[in-house]
Amino acid sequence: MDDNGLSGDHARTRSADSVVVSLPTELVVRYRAADREFIGAPIEVVDTPAHLDALTASVREHGILVPLRLGFNTCFGFLDGNHRIAVALRLGLPEVPVELVKEPADLRKDHGRPMRPEDLTVLIAAFGEVPEIADRPTER
Repeated sequence: MDDNGLSGDHARTRSADSVVVSLPTELVVRYRAADREFIGAPIEVVDTPAHLDALTASVREHGILVPLRLGFNTCFGFLDGNHRIAVALRLGLPEVPVELVKEPADLRKDHGRPMRPEDLTVLIAAFGEVPEIADRPTER
């Protein structure tokens, strides 16, 4: 399951493929695949209402410990962490920790959402502070 989330102050971390930053919740939520408050995961995967309640209690106490993942290219954003973003909204968190991952330009996932130009500017700027990532072509 992708939601064993918890937050607080998040230092920027870097790897060869991604960067972890804090982003406005209102930006991140635009790229969710499903609003988990209204569309539950299959019951054989998780009891969504109970999971959201438990996750809310955990995030309230500890913050989001596992960053959401936002893959993106110039056309689409792909959010993994629909339960965590639902909890962030429940709690009114202004920012959430996000692992940003540049995706190939031709990637088209079923759960992708159209990329807003103003959001793309923010996401690229986050990579702009990490030149070795920003300038490297993405391979898959």
